[in-house]
Amino acid sequence: MNGRVFLSLMLFVLLTSCSVRQGPPEISGRRDSGGCASPQCPAFFPDGKWQFVHSIGFHMAGGGDGTAVGVLALDKDAIRCVLTTVEGLVLFQAQWTEGEPVMVSRAIPPFDNQEFAAGLMADVRTIFRRPEGKEEWGQLPGGAPVFRFSDAGLVTDVMPQDDGCWSIRTYGGRDRTVHARLCKTVDAAIIPEDIDLVSGGPSGYSLTLHLISAEKL
Repeated sequence: MNGRVFLSLMLFVLLTSCSVRQGPPEISGRRDSGGCASPQCPAFFPDGKWQFVHSIGFHMAGGGDGTAVGVLALDKDAIRCVLTTVEGLVLFQAQWTEGEPVMVSRAIPPFDNQEFAAGLMADVRTIFRRPEGKEEWGQLPGGAPVFRFSDAGLVTDVMPQDDGCWSIRTYGGRDRTVHARLCKTVDAAIIPEDIDLVSGGPSGYSLTLHLISAEKL
């Protein structure tokens, strides 16, 4: 598959993905978390200013895959994202600021679409930003611990794993599943070496992020 065909297919998938809707499972022992009952919970989401560089692999349920390099800058109320080819060509550059729409400063077709920008930033926020809303904690069916965040119809479950990493599942809107692997501690934050994100459904897609560098600014 040539690069233009791949990019067009990836954009089509990102714009038309429709997950099978499932409600969140009931949790037992439900309690208000009071800012997360475990000191681990906040560390899953980097606090302060950070810059990450990842190699990103894309795979679509309908076929087609490819790779890119992502440079991500996190601030308290803003996210800046740049996607490049492995050769360094900038494909997409945008910034999201709390309470404002995504501002795109560069986008090569087929990435020149506001819906693509919004979807990409939503993926980034799911992985790297602490969820908004009411916080609770408890146990999923089977006894696994979970921190649940509920905000205006969107439910986000953050699930600590035995290996020190975490998984995330969102319900409402476009459902997403995130699984972190090979975590290490960097400046008091838990940083995974690998992250898998899956958006389900017949037109779903998956992203695999491999950490190249993580720097607290």
